[in-house]
Amino acid sequence: MNATSERTLSLAEQHFMAMGTLVLVTIPIEEESLRAQADGAIAEVRKLLQEFGRDGWAWGSGALASFNRSLGEGRRALVPPVLKPLFARAWDIHQASGGLFEPRIGALVRLWGFDDMARLRTAPPDAAEIHQLLTQMHVAPAYHGEDFYGPAPGVVWDLGAIGKGYIVDLALDWLHHRGFGNAIINAGGNVAARGTRRDRPWHIGIRDPRVSAELPQLLAALDVRDESVITHGDDQRYFEHDGQRYAHLLHPHSGAPVHGLRSLTVVHADGTLADAGGAALFAAGVDGWRTLAGQLGLEHVLVVRGDGAVLATAPLAARLRPQADVRIEAIR
Repeated sequence: MNATSERTLSLAEQHFMAMGTLVLVTIPIEEESLRAQADGAIAEVRKLLQEFGRDGWAWGSGALASFNRSLGEGRRALVPPVLKPLFARAWDIHQASGGLFEPRIGALVRLWGFDDMARLRTAPPDAAEIHQLLTQMHVAPAYHGEDFYGPAPGVVWDLGAIGKGYIVDLALDWLHHRGFGNAIINAGGNVAARGTRRDRPWHIGIRDPRVSAELPQLLAALDVRDESVITHGDDQRYFEHDGQRYAHLLHPHSGAPVHGLRSLTVVHADGTLADAGGAALFAAGVDGWRTLAGQLGLEHVLVVRGDGAVLATAPLAARLRPQADVRIEAIR
């Protein structure tokens, strides 16, 4: 593409808050006559994401929160119809990951204070409280697509580690069906793209978790078409106690924050799998993420270890353009 044609490319863009984060939706348009239609389509996406942010939040007044309250009252709970497909995907990935992706972990998330930055702790919770919630979660029933779930005392379903990937894919499919097959959505750093930007791939940057969030820098960049780029890291929601960082990514077997990795990025056509699978790989840790990635069919993975080393699976390493001072080791 020459410079002149690049300058004529027009974008329909909107920023808005949804799912507790800043979202940017971008649609390239080549004819100004399509701008009003594109703006209207983005407005519908905004409504979709904001409604999901309400209904898919484990707490508050939405559908999932109501479901969780029923469980908390000791009753069987009706799985919200709007969330039933996501419940099914969450449980499929739970099983495929050997339980390292755990959608029923919400009570532990809340105990640690990671459900709300206003409630963030300054010290870890009591070990006995963690053990009690772990036990309740581990004896809770499985989910196999039923309309009702439970009873499951003490259990809170939390779709925070899968929901963005799922709903952003749905939003992009919605745009495609309305004639906007080229689009990109950035939901708080979790990015999903469809098509191209005027015959070019979308250019995506991956943030470096080793530097201050107040002075963000890129680790690497890559071009994507019809893929999601989703990162889980320890640099967003965390507290420090006695020199130890405690981040919001909890291990479902210990009930405590995972240590060993700073961030993990998955690139995949299925945003739901990239989101939930990435959370499972993060929980698998330094020694287990590569094996689990193979089991889940995740071929494009980038990790930053706690010691600062940066590694990527060979297929992804071949696509990445690292910053000048970043060394990425390709592994097989």
